[in-house]
Amino acid sequence: MAEKKICNHPHLNKEKRCLIERGLNTRKTFTSIAQDIGTSVSTVRREILRNRRSDGPSRSKGADKTDCAHLRHCKVKNICEGCYDNKLCKRCYYTECQDICNDYEPRSCPTVEKAPFVCNSCDHYGRCTSIRYRYSADSAQAMADRRSTEARTGIDLTEDEAETLVDAVRLGLAKGQSIHHIFESRDLPCSERSFYRYVENQDIPIKSIDLHKKVKYKKRKRKKVQPRNSGFFVGHEYSDYLELPVEDRAAATEVDTVHGKKGDRRCILSLHRVDLHFQIYILLPDCTTRSVVDALDWLEDCCGGHFSEFFGLLLMDRGSEFDDICGIEMSAFRDGKRCSAYFADPQRPDQKAACEKNHVELRKIVPKGTSLKGMDPTTLSLICSHVNSTIRKGCGNAAPFQLASLCAPEGLIEKLGLRLIPPLEVIATPNILYRPDMAL
Repeated sequence: MAEKKICNHPHLNKEKRCLIERGLNTRKTFTSIAQDIGTSVSTVRREILRNRRSDGPSRSKGADKTDCAHLRHCKVKNICEGCYDNKLCKRCYYTECQDICNDYEPRSCPTVEKAPFVCNSCDHYGRCTSIRYRYSADSAQAMADRRSTEARTGIDLTEDEAETLVDAVRLGLAKGQSIHHIFESRDLPCSERSFYRYVENQDIPIKSIDLHKKVKYKKRKRKKVQPRNSGFFVGHEYSDYLELPVEDRAAATEVDTVHGKKGDRRCILSLHRVDLHFQIYILLPDCTTRSVVDALDWLEDCCGGHFSEFFGLLLMDRGSEFDDICGIEMSAFRDGKRCSAYFADPQRPDQKAACEKNHVELRKIVPKGTSLKGMDPTTLSLICSHVNSTIRKGCGNAAPFQLASLCAPEGLIEKLGLRLIPPLEVIATPNILYRPDMAL
């Protein structure tokens, strides 16, 4: 852990401000005050000038009427038209000298123009007509606290920077891009965290409802599952999976099926390489064991003999489409196994949470209930390309496509029809990449 940096210039606290006030009241020099509080003379000087309190001119009975520099020697009379009092204008309480006299010149007080800059120890404070300043520890602390609070509120952007931020975010949201993807693919004038704070405080014209929707969960209807005979998953259960070495489980591929509109025979086989966040979608004619095995056979052929290296460990749920364990594990092109298959416990989707979570990216483009009858492999490959081109934190702020291209079997990505989409062109909204009404 990095050693915490010690600040050599800490902020003044209430105790030190009390010492400054006491020193000013007893006519101490700035040097003496600085020694008392253990800081520099310049710090004392800046503190007094920054946090002194303006009390205005004195309005007491014994105070002078005006703060004119010529007050003591002024002999001006009868400036006002029709005045017959024949007394000095400086004695008149009906008008102000600064309003009628051309010779008026405000008096400067040497006490506040140079050190000590305040009137704490001035004997003429009660009757002085100049602008008076006092240093009070309570007032100075309140001013410092208020400045500290104001510095952390509002929006720390210029008008042009705020406009650039809003336009860029709205453009990305229109394409369905995540906030993290938007900020990593563009040079924006603030951080992702600051953006969320601006939205929360309503400092910019983007509302929380404009961001990713809040998911509403409905109570799931449990399907009646045909019970399997005891021992069907022996050697392939999740407890067996947990006994594998950690490095093997880190490179596992989680498998699931995604369905379209109710009644559609077609479905999508989803394979998610957990450590790379890499997603593969394969269109199945129906949700049967034969279709799943055929899809894995085709994928093995695309890998050119390297299937075991990239998809050597599969973790799936206990859906009936995955019942052919032997067909899933055994190679279609050579003798022996091509992978090891394991199954999560019943009603435990959290045991393959990465795959389940990544379905959100597909559902942004193909919402639940969308028909897959008009879907073709080319369109599905394009959807998969956009999903794999989204910048992820878990990938070190890179896209899964970039990581997979470094370690995937040669030719696999090309045969799957995948390509890297430029960050600003990534789309994750329905009815743009796939429109079932247009495909039919």
